[in-house]
Amino acid sequence: MKLFSSSSEFTEELGRRLGAALASTAPFSVVGLCGPLGCGKTCFTRGIAAALGVAPEQVTSPSFVYLVEYPEAHPLLVHADLYRLAGLSENARVEAFESIGLYAALDSQALSVVEWWDAFTGDTPRSLVRVEFAVEKLNDRWITLSFSGPDCAAASAAFESASA
Repeated sequence: MKLFSSSSEFTEELGRRLGAALASTAPFSVVGLCGPLGCGKTCFTRGIAAALGVAPEQVTSPSFVYLVEYPEAHPLLVHADLYRLAGLSENARVEAFESIGLYAALDSQALSVVEWWDAFTGDTPRSLVRVEFAVEKLNDRWITLSFSGPDCAAASAAFESASA
């Protein structure tokens, strides 16, 4: 599914719609965000967080801490950022992901959002929503969502319905 956004507010709203769809149909999914710096990954994550009961202003990119949990979210929200780990060798990334608890988070009863998903090394999660951002101009971007896994069909339908 490919959507166009011309504002950070709408990008956040799309994240909120996805968060609501996942919370009601596939709460233990992984959302993998891909795209260049400044394309809207954290903004989109703020929307997901808002749908789960987290104040959007609390959400910042965890570039320097790598992984943040939001225990007030329902379901639990885990937000990871792999930007600073992307340049490591595959073996070093595996060790880093283990060390920061990423693999455990992806296997937990949490909705996990991972920025810089292209840097991920490991097994494909059971339920994955891959979100790709392509920037056209300063505020204009295409956002493509791909749903995979047995729990994501209902989430895809719920998201489509909310975005119609």
